[in-house]
Amino acid sequence: MAGEVLCDSEIKELIVNGAIKNADANLVNPSSLDLRLGKQARRLLGCGLPMHGQMIEALLLNKEYVDTVVEDIGHRFYLEANQLYLFNLVESLELPKGISARVFNKSGRGRIGTSVRTICDGMPYFDNVPQMYGGHLFAEVSATAFPELITPGETAMPQIRFYDGTPEALKGLALKVLLEQDPVLLDKNGKPIEFSRKDLDNICDSGVLSFSADFSGEFLAYRARKERKNIDLSKKDEYLPEDFFEEVKPKGKERSLVVHPGDFYLIHSMERIRLNPRMAAEIAEHSTELGDMKSHYAGLINCGHGYEQGKLTGANIVFEVRARDSPILIQHGQKIALFNLYKMSKAPEIKYSQVQSTGFYCLASILPTQFKKKEKKE
Repeated sequence: MAGEVLCDSEIKELIVNGAIKNADANLVNPSSLDLRLGKQARRLLGCGLPMHGQMIEALLLNKEYVDTVVEDIGHRFYLEANQLYLFNLVESLELPKGISARVFNKSGRGRIGTSVRTICDGMPYFDNVPQMYGGHLFAEVSATAFPELITPGETAMPQIRFYDGTPEALKGLALKVLLEQDPVLLDKNGKPIEFSRKDLDNICDSGVLSFSADFSGEFLAYRARKERKNIDLSKKDEYLPEDFFEEVKPKGKERSLVVHPGDFYLIHSMERIRLNPRMAAEIAEHSTELGDMKSHYAGLINCGHGYEQGKLTGANIVFEVRARDSPILIQHGQKIALFNLYKMSKAPEIKYSQVQSTGFYCLASILPTQFKKKEKKE
């Protein structure tokens, strides 16, 4: 079947065969590879894309796009909040015929509001790399919630996923069989979510499933504080989560909140997802039918997420939510994101449960490794 996601062993083969240059095999994940920010940065005046066939080097000559250039940014580089930068990436590609790629943000970066969009020569779309692409990759990066310190040449920011051909989401009979025999979505009690016949038909015809907001707890969500303290991405177990986020309590009996433009929220999913090692998923960043909001900064879900052999447990997803042009009301149980499933070419060697850094049961478990963790209470 064309359009399947390549697993870790196949990504390592691409590295060995020279299809991925300057890559670190230690940064291979079950269904993706982490990419690192390089040592050249540009301060941008706005977000930009090359025209069809236009080289990035030609785009960079546009003074309406690039403000200033830092040729060698040294050991540390400071990302001002809400300032857009363009970095060359350490890794480059020489993809063979039949292999395409898409680039995503890392979830740990998304949890602190880091926006990452990747561009390449001649491709007039963000985050898409065509078959037989040969050349460099560039990442537009913006720290939208907190200023950040990065280490050029070392800080992993985007991650890239490879496909056997053109990516094709699972749909039709294959999706129906999966949902009936190997449940993907579970409720909070670990029971498979039952769909009406009409809903199941719509899901299988479109290949689109959904997540909804969970406001059933003693608080509704986490909201980024306005103090904008720095986060050094080279640190580990350094920061107190409560110095950066606050709990949003319900007002009265209503289980809802209004997200205002400029605010940054972490919202828990009502559903638990359970992906067997042969399935991966990708979340749509914007879904206009669900409202004028951005639902996440990192849309890749690794194969094996929430999966335990012989058990129906699953794991929640945390969404990084922003309103776009106007305030938006979100209620308990409201759909906030749509996603698709993709078949893996084969099961990965790495089990996602062994490498995931988040537990999804408290703020400390949600945030990346720069934050102090605490043990889960049984």
